Amino acid sequence: MKLANQISATLLAVSLTAVSYGALSAPYVGAELGYSDAEYQPGSSHLSSDANPVNVGVQAGYFFNDYLGLEARYSTSVQRSSGVKVDELAAGFAKLNLPITPRIALYGLAGYSSFTLDKQGSDSVDESGFSFGGGVHFALDRHKAIALDVIQYANSDKASLYAINLAFQYRF
Repeated sequence: MKLANQISATLLAVSLTAVSYGALSAPYVGAELGYSDAEYQPGSSHLSSDANPVNVGVQAGYFFNDYLGLEARYSTSVQRSSGVKVDELAAGFAKLNLPITPRIALYGLAGYSSFTLDKQGSDSVDESGFSFGGGVHFALDRHKAIALDVIQYANSDKASLYAINLAFQYRF
């Protein structure tokens, strides 16, 4: 009986430290501007294109505690570069956060992305797969922050996409 009580107390303590009930949990939304490096190899042609379209997008996420969160992103290009445009880019990430100071945190992202690159007057290519990246988060105050990150989205022989993103985030 004593062992069962110790196990129960241990499980309760672990669950209370792993999941915060409102004290540390926080949903957030954001707007991002990204500079991307896209390589496009259309299926019907052997001509590859390198381009740097500028993307705008939105983010939504939820931190379970100071160290772990989930984030979803969606973006699209605002202009073509070398005739290439990111029609749509959707990604979902697990976010591992490392607070350095009360205002600054480093983070790593790992997840899944799907994107469509379009070459004007030619073809388009769809890619999806594992994505990863990392960045730095700077809190302006209790609710507002800016974040800068670098992400490698899905990568294959047909297309690859990397991006440097600057985001403004609002935490509720």
